[in-house]
Amino acid sequence: MLKIRFCAAAVVLSAALAACAGGPPAKGGEEPSWVSNPYAAYNKAAYIAAVGYGPGRDAAEKSALVNLTSIFGQSIKSETQTGYTYTQAVAASGSSWSEKSGVAQAVKTSAAMDTLIGAEIKEVWKSPDGTFYALAVMDKAKTSLIYLELIQHNLDTIAKLTNLSGAEKQSFEGFTGYYRAAELADANGVFVNVRNVISPGSMAGETLKTGNDYRAEAALIAKNIPIAVTVDNDRQNRIKGAFSEALTKAGFRTGGADSRYTLKAALSLEEISYLNNPYRWVRYVVDANLTDTSTGTVLFPYNINDREGHTSLPEAETRAVRSAETAIKNNYLNALGAFLSGERKK
Repeated sequence: MLKIRFCAAAVVLSAALAACAGGPPAKGGEEPSWVSNPYAAYNKAAYIAAVGYGPGRDAAEKSALVNLTSIFGQSIKSETQTGYTYTQAVAASGSSWSEKSGVAQAVKTSAAMDTLIGAEIKEVWKSPDGTFYALAVMDKAKTSLIYLELIQHNLDTIAKLTNLSGAEKQSFEGFTGYYRAAELADANGVFVNVRNVISPGSMAGETLKTGNDYRAEAALIAKNIPIAVTVDNDRQNRIKGAFSEALTKAGFRTGGADSRYTLKAALSLEEISYLNNPYRWVRYVVDANLTDTSTGTVLFPYNINDREGHTSLPEAETRAVRSAETAIKNNYLNALGAFLSGERKK
């Protein structure tokens, strides 16, 4: 396990983040030396820097950030998405760290800027022909601290999510904990790669579990969790079959009369009419709750609705049921995954 100690990190990190909220003013006049050589203004031993340009300031800054990101190559190709997933997973863990830490704000800023955590626009210059140039910079020492704290916090959160008793582990909550731990481990993999570029050798000798390690644990837990599926007003068990298929793809077992976990759903069909429309229209609604029967807690509510039409009412109903079945097969697994990741519908 990685062990990290911090000394006055908050002060250093505050300084590192100060320039993220707003960029420097654009300057005219003679071409600055950094336009042709970014390291003319920022020492290569202490900074990573890149220049971008475009017809406007925004385009130039985006170009500079893209060029800065490209220095890190494939090791951070999923950095932006990792930033979003990271903040969601931290929030879902119930930690107040996300509100208090300057590093958490750095993550949000990087997501908004669509770039690396810790990147800043330091200089902007407008040439006489109207072209804008921007200089993106990462302070190696300060950014190294940011990623160090990100890694450590993820490790702390992973420990909380997976430090479970045998009974706690073999539950939906245990599965969820390992599922979220996998996403944090994925984020750590990216953070370690970035830090190795910023501070070569700084992570030497450290062995961290990967996201796939935690996903394998989650899959084993899921296999031991049977989920009973019942659907009111079903048609030929089509809706039940769709939910069962989605849960099976997620790795769970379905069935069992005495299961602790149940997915209780209901299908409703209602004819609706439209003025001057010769078709018969039927609206379907499917409401489903994944519930822990031991506590009566609804773990994951799910709802879909739509309409289908035909010249005959029976065929419109058949089409509505088929549409609901297809929607569940296509969407339920993704919706469940978003729930497990800590995402919530706005």
